[in-house]
Amino acid sequence: MILSLVVYTGTGAIMAWLGWHVGHREQRLMAGGAGELPFTSWEILAAMFIYVQVASFRWLTSWDYNMYYSYYVSMQSIGQYSRVNFEPGFALVTKVMARAGCHFALYFALWAIMQVVLLYYAFRHRKVLLPWLALCVFLGPYFIFWMGFVRQSVVEALFVLMVELIVRRKFWYYLLLSVVAVCFHKMCVLFVPLYFVPLIKVPGGYRRWIAFALVGLCFVLGSFPQWIQWLFDRIGSIAQVLGYGHYYRLFVNNNLEYAFRNVMGPARLCPLLTCLMIIWYYPSIRQQFARDRYLPALFRFSVFYMAYINLLANTTQYLTRPGELMRSCFLVMVCFLLHHLWQRRLWLPFAAAAFFNFYYVYYEIAKAYFAPGSIYVPELYHTFLF
Repeated sequence: MILSLVVYTGTGAIMAWLGWHVGHREQRLMAGGAGELPFTSWEILAAMFIYVQVASFRWLTSWDYNMYYSYYVSMQSIGQYSRVNFEPGFALVTKVMARAGCHFALYFALWAIMQVVLLYYAFRHRKVLLPWLALCVFLGPYFIFWMGFVRQSVVEALFVLMVELIVRRKFWYYLLLSVVAVCFHKMCVLFVPLYFVPLIKVPGGYRRWIAFALVGLCFVLGSFPQWIQWLFDRIGSIAQVLGYGHYYRLFVNNNLEYAFRNVMGPARLCPLLTCLMIIWYYPSIRQQFARDRYLPALFRFSVFYMAYINLLANTTQYLTRPGELMRSCFLVMVCFLLHHLWQRRLWLPFAAAAFFNFYYVYYEIAKAYFAPGSIYVPELYHTFLF
């Protein structure tokens, strides 16, 4: 427990300080007439290095660690793994590193490098948000989730960059990156329809209330998930394409205990309340960051993400995962919200938003330590070093 508290809090604090330093240094230089600092500034490189070290040295941290570790070790020892439906890009990276004799820490380090480089590069013109990014990642749910869903985490980070291509109407480049992403996760075929989400025309004067209505309606519908059973009878082929054929067969066998889970707690309510705050303060955030022309698209994906998650919140994580492709867009908007409230000295809303987004790791550590469901507690940080 002590190690987990030190690692999560300490890493978040150090990376936040590095982000604050580079952001303020850039602002001072730009005030004197200079341009933006490069992406390779020493603070950014140091922060990414720390992230990769923490991610690669972990042991049994996050839910799917055992799976990826076992696959990698079996590839090294016998030249193959039991699962045959891995995407070609992921399989190729795994085979090359395994046959080269790389330590498994280097294997996990590579995925962590992809995560943090893509995410930090998406913030290259938003360096003032880097402190909030670090705190959200390590004190919120993101780091623990990303350490488990390593393939999905990479394409989540990639999607933030792809939003820029949507805004610039670079469809063919966007499509090319979508094909690359599919090579690492089949679910990324959904990137193609997501391209059109920011292009939907919404009346300007009603955007806030339409967003409130959409999230609210999905929250209500998600509270009565029995209608999902009707959908199960019609998504078999789609589930197979997305790589969820196994789970679909569980659903159609009327395994309702597996398919429907009643989820209502801080892990659902805090992101929901954060989203409502984002919607409420979005007009003033938009005014403060008027030069960021990607902000409206990020906002729309954030609302769409929260609507989707709440619509299917009482089913199972295998149905909510497609919506999680937009999770990093929501993370970016949370950083915008926190920075806006801090800059405007709106201390009470800031305290609420900070609590909603920084409570998670301490809450999960306490649950895992005082009431562990089993010996395996993936929320806690362990390291293979000792």
